[in-house]
Amino acid sequence: MPVEIDTARQAGTDSPALRPILRLIYESKRWKLIAFLMAMTIIKTGIWYMPNIADSALIARAPFVNPLSDPDNHYLYWSWLAPFLAWLVHANGKAAFFCFELLFSLAFTALFILVAFRRFEEDDARTALVLFFVLPVSATAYFWVGGDSLTLFLMMLALAFPGSLPVALLAGTGLGMQHFEQSFFACCVLAFAMGWDTLRGRNANRSYSVSWALALVFGVVAGKVVLFLLFHHLHVQVNSGRFSWLHGHLRWLLAQFYFHYQAILYSVLGVGWALIIKLAERGRRAIPFMVALFGLLLLLLPIAGDHTRVGAIVTFPLMAVYCVLNRDFLASTSRQFVAWVFVAWLIAPYVWVWGGIPKWSSFPFDITLLLHKAFGWFAIPANRPMWPFVY
Repeated sequence: MPVEIDTARQAGTDSPALRPILRLIYESKRWKLIAFLMAMTIIKTGIWYMPNIADSALIARAPFVNPLSDPDNHYLYWSWLAPFLAWLVHANGKAAFFCFELLFSLAFTALFILVAFRRFEEDDARTALVLFFVLPVSATAYFWVGGDSLTLFLMMLALAFPGSLPVALLAGTGLGMQHFEQSFFACCVLAFAMGWDTLRGRNANRSYSVSWALALVFGVVAGKVVLFLLFHHLHVQVNSGRFSWLHGHLRWLLAQFYFHYQAILYSVLGVGWALIIKLAERGRRAIPFMVALFGLLLLLLPIAGDHTRVGAIVTFPLMAVYCVLNRDFLASTSRQFVAWVFVAWLIAPYVWVWGGIPKWSSFPFDITLLLHKAFGWFAIPANRPMWPFVY
């Protein structure tokens, strides 16, 4: 097996067209590869904020009461942990809150990089890094800076300590207090797939155990219970949140998925769908992962409004355990495959579907806004939060 893996890694690496790419990925200094990947991510994606970040910042000013008058926005109050943490450090203005959340986006990326290079041999770590940046979830933390920044950081925190049930429980509790629905489905399907693999006598990823995944699920539920008890104790007036919003918008959500399902499904993993094809080469051994992945997408995407955002985040733990943080998967991946996926990612635009409509990079809007702030150039619309998504 080691000989076969090594042969697979080297297959096709003598292609002249790939030599510059291979040198960048596997022979350049670490900081150069990381800087290039980050620069390309920012150019392809840009950095913007959730259009409703002002409401989250409002919660951060007084997290022990519900300041949201519109019942349709009460779901934001259930993402309570980030505003509470921002309140603790007095980051309760819109700009301060944005910077506070951006720190979690950067911490999410930095923690993945740290884990990859500490856990794997150099070549495998670089492969993991490229495949991580190829996945849309790596850029979602920057395209919409907001509550998801903390959600993704907490997911990565659990993944960084696979042998620690207390860390999994703690991170899961934080996830339940930040975004229960996304975290619950993400952790449940991961535990389901890993449990199925275990029953079949296989270990999907030697670094992670079923008990670790179950600790995550238990923590997520515990976090939600903590919020229920806290809100009850504080006599907070808040509806059921996302369930209430879903009930009022269900027909619109189903119509959006029905008419735009092709763009929606592609956008969840983007060029990263190549990893699914690669994993499918395992045949029957890939069945638990495939059932978990497609079951999750078919369950959640028809009732999601932010399709790429939701799909990319809920699939991240599954993709991490089975692909980008899986030693066996990385070792079986040839350099040529990684290089071609990398080239495809460089060429393909970032597709991010919201409300069934593909969006585009906010990078030109970032530059325009900076020039406006610095020199007064260009006219900026009054509805600035929505500007990159409707122009």
